[in-house]
Amino acid sequence: MRIIRLTEPQSGLSARCRLIEDAAPESAAFLWDLAERRAAFEAMHAIWTGPEISVPMPASTLPAGMAQPAIPAENATSYPEAGDIVLAYLAAGSTKGLPPGPFYDIGLFYGGGGRLLMPFGWIQANVCARILDEDLAKAQADCRAIRRSGACTLTIETA
Repeated sequence: MRIIRLTEPQSGLSARCRLIEDAAPESAAFLWDLAERRAAFEAMHAIWTGPEISVPMPASTLPAGMAQPAIPAENATSYPEAGDIVLAYLAAGSTKGLPPGPFYDIGLFYGGGGRLLMPFGWIQANVCARILDEDLAKAQADCRAIRRSGACTLTIETA
């Protein structure tokens, strides 16, 4: 069982997440690659999807030398639950308004009622990690703090 950690210093977020390698192997491998590189990205509270901290990652923002794989649907949903970490993948040119190249997005869902309805329609994302039960309550409070504070930098690292 591999564990990653999502951190954000202003809110105090430090959530350990178990990768779901059996149901979403390619998505989990992508997150593990980011964690081994201790990758950090701009993140913000989502507008359309409910209780979610969104980490948009155009291919150009991935760490140097990191593969940019086409991620297949695996353990996919349009209705993430509290504690789910999802990875969305949109192929280059598949969606109007995105930067050039492949587009990835990590969603950290911290409450019920999440839904992946975007301005351009419904999408599915792969549930590839889950916040550990013992970290969930604090992570929920920290995500609400991010919602109040605005944009932040979220780091993905090995636990």
